[in-house]
Amino acid sequence: MNIRMIFLAAALWLPGAAMAGDVFRWVDEFGQIVYGSEVPERYRHRAEPANAPLPPGTSACAARWHRYLASAACFDQYRVVGGGLKPEAYRRCTEVPQPDPCG
Repeated sequence: MNIRMIFLAAALWLPGAAMAGDVFRWVDEFGQIVYGSEVPERYRHRAEPANAPLPPGTSACAARWHRYLASAACFDQYRVVGGGLKPEAYRRCTEVPQPDPCG
């Protein structure tokens, strides 16, 4: 099953230094998987830590995208004005290269 995942960088930016363990994933009203450090109130009942096991049957490609999007959400917590990153981002987040599209 090919799951289209989205990532909304503007919604994920969080001032301060949240820990990498504070990244969550949830499914929005359009069926899209969203990653972020702040879960909107309406999704809190179905949000889970981004590092929670993926559902059975998740394809290898979808799993690679999951790891990439969770990594990007972690790094977004440490963005500064101008697009740079705070140094602690590299201690708390794991860099994951962008995978190829699922096909």
